[in-house]
Amino acid sequence: MATASCSTAGASGSAKTVKYSNPRDELPVTLSVKDTSADGHHVRVRFLNKSDGGSIRKWKWRSNKDGNGTTKVWETSAQSSYGIYEKGVEVARFEGDRLLNSCTDWI
Repeated sequence: MATASCSTAGASGSAKTVKYSNPRDELPVTLSVKDTSADGHHVRVRFLNKSDGGSIRKWKWRSNKDGNGTTKVWETSAQSSYGIYEKGVEVARFEGDRLLNSCTDWI
């Protein structure tokens, strides 16, 4: 198991994946995000990957709007015909659809 994780003001999260030999295989991913501040903002997490050519794909955001101290977890997967050579996570705090702050981590 490999994990990318980071924390920013009001949020912390991670993306856990298995290590695999073929970068074009389907990759199971567990995403989680925790709201760490009673500030009225919601938090989001998304999976990131770098392809063979180095381009970054940003997958869809997953939201936690349940408030301070809550954590949400999603079991999902990722696959790319260009290959997934590096895996990452982006964790953010939002006001509506406006990103307030974020962090990223790569494995």
